[in-house]
Amino acid sequence: MRAYTILPGALLAAVAVTVLGPSSAAADTVEATRYDVLEKSHVVDVKVDRGFATLVVQRKVANSGPKSDQATFLLSLPDTAVATRLRTAGVTPKGETVWFEGELMEAEAAAKKYEELTGIGGYYPKDPALLSWRSQGSLALQVFPVPAQSTKTVEYTLKMPLTYAHGAYHVELPSMGTDAMSALLRVSSVHPEDSISVNDVVPFAGAGGTITVRAEKPVTIVLRPRGVSAVDGALASVPIAPGKHLVRARIAAAAHLAEAPVGAHVVVLFDGSRSHHDASAGLSAVRAYLGHMPAATVDFLTFDREVRAPIGRSLPVATALAKLAAFELEPRNGSRIDDALARADAILQVSPATAKRVIVVTDTLTRSELTPDKIGAISWKSGALVHVAVVVSGGASVVRDDDSPWARLPRRTGGVFWNASAPGNVDTTARATFDEWARPKRIDKLVVSGLGGSFVAPDALEEGAGIEHFAIADAATARVELTGELWSRATHTTVMPSAEQGKLAAALIFGSDLWSQLSEPEQMKLALEGGAVSPVTSYLAIEPGVRPSNEGLDWGTIGHGGGTGSGQGFGMGHGRLGGSHMARVDKNEWLAVQLRNALRRCAPLASEVTAKVESTLDEVVDVGAVVLGPTRDGRAETCVGEEIWKLTLPNGTFNDPLETHTVTAKL
Repeated sequence: MRAYTILPGALLAAVAVTVLGPSSAAADTVEATRYDVLEKSHVVDVKVDRGFATLVVQRKVANSGPKSDQATFLLSLPDTAVATRLRTAGVTPKGETVWFEGELMEAEAAAKKYEELTGIGGYYPKDPALLSWRSQGSLALQVFPVPAQSTKTVEYTLKMPLTYAHGAYHVELPSMGTDAMSALLRVSSVHPEDSISVNDVVPFAGAGGTITVRAEKPVTIVLRPRGVSAVDGALASVPIAPGKHLVRARIAAAAHLAEAPVGAHVVVLFDGSRSHHDASAGLSAVRAYLGHMPAATVDFLTFDREVRAPIGRSLPVATALAKLAAFELEPRNGSRIDDALARADAILQVSPATAKRVIVVTDTLTRSELTPDKIGAISWKSGALVHVAVVVSGGASVVRDDDSPWARLPRRTGGVFWNASAPGNVDTTARATFDEWARPKRIDKLVVSGLGGSFVAPDALEEGAGIEHFAIADAATARVELTGELWSRATHTTVMPSAEQGKLAAALIFGSDLWSQLSEPEQMKLALEGGAVSPVTSYLAIEPGVRPSNEGLDWGTIGHGGGTGSGQGFGMGHGRLGGSHMARVDKNEWLAVQLRNALRRCAPLASEVTAKVESTLDEVVDVGAVVLGPTRDGRAETCVGEEIWKLTLPNGTFNDPLETHTVTAKL
């Protein structure tokens, strides 16, 4: 089956240019068959929906000749657009406008019928119009009659898909119209609550949500949906033949998957130990994060051997940020993260806030008995969500690490363990990056089931991003299931097919590359279901009872022509540089010297002391049993222990993340 379209021979060259050239760059042409026709108006009502746009195109031409004439439009469409409707305007005996709806027919039958109705006969001119396929992105519209010394109005409807990115639907329409007259676009959204812009211009007050613009140049339309779910979707599954189905899926993550809670009570637990060498970067990250917590109450606690509140308690977020901007950390020995977590849990248990958050910034270097498993299993009664983060100096970035043994506690609460980096000062990039501690910005561990064939889901769905799938599959798709995690909380979305989406997909296939994979019977099935002009279908609009006109066209002398024509990486580690030029220090001997000094200060009558000391890099992280000899002395042993806690370990000597030293010193 081949499309059979009637065109005057003089227009064949123009058609060839349209077919060979890019459809988005070519202009429409309007030609008369006998005399001369002039386009008087070209108006396009663009209705933008979530996922597609409908363009209702109304054009009027005038005939200055002495007899009725045919107007032929060679239409250059946006690349992905398809025609789904045609109608032509007539006039009743009372002078009222009446519209004659087009019928989608087999292309050859429609062409023959149009030729018959526009040929010379014994009746007054009537109103046939034929809209037919030339190639993808190129159609022919033939209208007869355009009455002598009068005008004719015709209307056709186009549908085209939109692209979803950055939380909005986008489409760029090429310049539209002829060289002599550009189209007038009237753009509005289907859903009044959605925000729309055209070339970055939004509707002005009183415009009824409509933007009017001349399509002299390409026109960019952006629709930002409002009031939609966190994950919106649409699905079509259309049978074509046994074992052959057209499947089209659209999944759109909202511009914001979640919002930071207003009025939350936030407890920041900040590692104040000597081994926390990137504390300035950690403080920048905390400030950047707090800037995204509106009306929050903040407790900023540091922890080393003790837990402290260095800037005050339960501060308004603005006050906390001001104090943190001037705060200077005094590093100390010890990393009592367990005590800090217990303090945060106690504070939040009595807090009246609905939303409760804990942010722990640490180097994760603790005493040997305090393992990540023990931290992960601690009692947690407040119900607060916990994030734990290691922040190093560098450009702003955050990467979740669910494989870290430190991820157990935050995952219990719905939070995440983060590897992050931050500059020393809070800049614009840092502010934007650490928004991810305030609210989830992507669906991680993404699994999309139900779409077969070659579909491969991404590992994550970023907010404002979408997934588009348009394919010919071996089986129908009954549903699409999307699962994943927002931070560490499970999320699930189900998308079901609909008849409306099926009709749309059946039409839009003729604006894609997929239609060429179909046989002519299969093309016919989808074209009829989608109501679309295709290589095998055309629209014919006629007045009921129409007969060949006594002003008809002599097709024998005019001649026939026709034809068918889309990670990031993060590395980090703990350590201090000990220059090779530095003199090596024997660790145990150095500690023995410190123990002797402590023994002289605390127990001048004792002659021997044994102590167990744990270190992390250049920090004393734990002091075990202290035993004096020859006679035990509890008070003196406590005093020696306190002296050990005050030690500043020499730079470049204690380089391992965790070392245990059992040292005996004698006087």
